Amino acid sequence: MLCAAVVMLVTVAAVVQLGLSRRRLNGRLDHVRQTALVSQGGAAIVEAPGLLERFGGFLAKGPLIGQAEMALIKGQLATAGFNRPGGPAYYVGLKAVLALTAVLADWIWLEAKTVPAPLLMTVGTLLAATLAGWRLPDMVLSRLAKRRRDAIERGLPDALDLLVICGEAGLGLDIAFERVAREMKHAHPELGSELAITAAEMRVLPDRFVALANMADRLKLETLRSLVATLSQTMRYGTPLGQALRVLANEMRRERLTKFEAKAARLPVLITLPMICFILPCVFIVVAGPAALDLINTLGSR
Repeated sequence: MLCAAVVMLVTVAAVVQLGLSRRRLNGRLDHVRQTALVSQGGAAIVEAPGLLERFGGFLAKGPLIGQAEMALIKGQLATAGFNRPGGPAYYVGLKAVLALTAVLADWIWLEAKTVPAPLLMTVGTLLAATLAGWRLPDMVLSRLAKRRRDAIERGLPDALDLLVICGEAGLGLDIAFERVAREMKHAHPELGSELAITAAEMRVLPDRFVALANMADRLKLETLRSLVATLSQTMRYGTPLGQALRVLANEMRRERLTKFEAKAARLPVLITLPMICFILPCVFIVVAGPAALDLINTLGSR
């Protein structure tokens, strides 16, 4: 009985120690990311949480959000470039405030009407306003994340070329990432900030490929996953790094050119409907208008 109690106590202590070490590592990574962003020209983050962040943190602890939803929100914010430690709680608080504001505005509008609205319409509009206020930040965040991913994807081939130069100059992988981040700060600031964060994580994490995998998970780009796989295979099997990166950069440029060609091939289909609705009626008016006026004058003179 005593042995079982001792084993259970040791197990609980090990689990608690593992959780504390992971929490310390995550806190250290957040601090390193903020330092990297400040070095790239970003603004310093104030550590004191505001009212909105505290309100969002209170909601996140309840059954409405949950830890899984908070992890998903954190990933979406990281994809859009918002790496503030209290960002998920602030975002949840913002969504709740917007939902309450939409409900209040809709209620004021319904009360201001001279004719009272039916109960079903009142409940429906209030629910629609709540849903719109709650979902509006998600739509904006999704658009911002897509725009940032596109900007990063445009700069990846140039970054790979610079990585080839740094690798052939004898720089290590973390130093090469840091150097490329400084060079890309003005041409592609989004990519420069991500490379700076990855270089900072490489200096903290015991395995540098975990930092590369974190970058791929943050941005959710297949090209970055290909880059991570290429770098891991290169370091594991000793293949030439410069040659592998050159091939990957050329593949990215060809893929980008293929996307441009696909968009160009869709243009005739996309402009057909505007031509039918707006251009062809104008052409008919210009061509048939004088004849119609002459016909009207001729019939009117009889």
